[in-house]
Amino acid sequence: MFRYQKPSSPDASVVRRGRVVLAVLAVCALAVCGRLVQLQIVQHASWRAAASSSQERTFELMPRRGSILDRNGTLLAFDVKATAIAADGFNMTKPLALADILVEELGMARAEVNDVLYRASYFTWIDRGVDLETAQRIQHRAAEAGAYGLIFIDTWKRRYPQGSLASNLIGFVGLDGAGLEGLELAYDESLRGTPTEVHVLQGADGRTYETEVVTEGEEGRDLVLSLDASLQFACEEEIAAGVDEYRASAGMAIVLDPLTGEVLAMAQDRTYDLNRFWSSVPADRRNLAVTYMFEPGSVFKVFAGVSALQAGVVDVADEFDGDDGYVVSGHTIHNADNWDFGRVTFADVIKDSINTGMVQVALGLGEDRLHETLLACGFGQLTGIELPGEVDGILRSPDRWTPLDLASSSIGQSIAVTGIQLACGVAAVANGGDRINPRIVLETASTRAAEALSAADTATMRRLMVSVVESGTGVLAAVDGFAVAGKTGTAQKAEPGRGYVDGKYTTLFAGFFPAEAPEVVILVMLDEPRVAHAGGGSTAAPIFARIAERLVLYAQMVPTAN
Repeated sequence: MFRYQKPSSPDASVVRRGRVVLAVLAVCALAVCGRLVQLQIVQHASWRAAASSSQERTFELMPRRGSILDRNGTLLAFDVKATAIAADGFNMTKPLALADILVEELGMARAEVNDVLYRASYFTWIDRGVDLETAQRIQHRAAEAGAYGLIFIDTWKRRYPQGSLASNLIGFVGLDGAGLEGLELAYDESLRGTPTEVHVLQGADGRTYETEVVTEGEEGRDLVLSLDASLQFACEEEIAAGVDEYRASAGMAIVLDPLTGEVLAMAQDRTYDLNRFWSSVPADRRNLAVTYMFEPGSVFKVFAGVSALQAGVVDVADEFDGDDGYVVSGHTIHNADNWDFGRVTFADVIKDSINTGMVQVALGLGEDRLHETLLACGFGQLTGIELPGEVDGILRSPDRWTPLDLASSSIGQSIAVTGIQLACGVAAVANGGDRINPRIVLETASTRAAEALSAADTATMRRLMVSVVESGTGVLAAVDGFAVAGKTGTAQKAEPGRGYVDGKYTTLFAGFFPAEAPEVVILVMLDEPRVAHAGGGSTAAPIFARIAERLVLYAQMVPTAN
């Protein structure tokens, strides 16, 4: 008979194991749910930020920097389109292939490339100014190799089409596009504009999928200079040739409009290639016209002479002892080459640059009146020209002057000036007595201070300065067809602890033409020319003449009618 068999009850241990498994599964489910709640709700913001940090970037892109142009529109500095390249070290593939490409295309050292590519960073700059053709080639080669992790950003690169021309006053920009020296530094805020803020979305493979402009920037403003590029080139060429010919340590030349204060040229023998500024040294980058102080020598007889004329203590025909060896406070002052001139007039003192005669004039003038004239002409003060690094020279208070200081100051010793100061001082004589504020940027307002010197007495001094070139110490500065007014200077150099040193001189010539209606002031300075009988008349004056002759040809100036 068939009998139904009732199933047996499960073993108690099996039941217990099942319950444990269910409990573990329940706990795991709760943990997963809890983790999801933590990730999606509690920590949502922080995880989103982490994802954004690896996939999203916000950059500031510098706009096109303003160009720098000369007065005729010649480009001296401008921006060209370029590409900035960075590396994403976390999302990079095939770094060895990328390293090969960067070494070959950018000429970077392999160690430098490896340092960038293997850096634990989402963003590391490789090069901020790669030309477009090279950047496109890098991008194409990387894509062909299946190597990702490079970030390409549109940017700008600074170019200086004239190379080293006016390099000491133009200056340059750094890798971040900020001005570092010269006008690029002084006018950086205006030139650089405001940056564009860009948001970039990248995938895990390092590719850029979306670029969005968050804030639109503004291009920089152009800067137009008073400089004339052609004249600047001529001056640089002539001053470099002069330094070489007279074996000088350095030299400078400044060309200035005496009516407006506009600097038409500011040249020196030491220059550097602005497109390769990193290969230069600080001495090459220094702008001597505003940072180098020197004793002006006998050019200062012009200012001491005008001061004496204004004070009424001298007249053109007054006579003095022009022999060598005039003693002041126990110190003997000599003429150049110890020449004896006998009895001379004040006109002779200027024409032949007679130290002993000028010292007698100065002692009659007095400390206060000479100092007042020098201050009025701008010595011992900044000129305010728009170039960084300008120094103010040395002009001590008259209450600290001894009779010897008064005597030596009248012949341009124991006082220090800059090239731009001295050019402006000569301009005041040329324009009839007005002190000018020099400028290198045309947008700067042209200003002329109150009369610094008497119009009548500057007219007298101009006539005396013409005689310097016609038959005095400056005959080598003559320019055919033009009446040139000028003054030579030869200042013995002093060294710390040694005083004035034999054989070391600063030589100068400062002048203007046409003398009857001056259009330009030209200052030439040579530092330590190493030739026999080095003097301003035999070294600086010929350079002045060559610059003036080239200026006449370039500007097509009309000769003076006979």
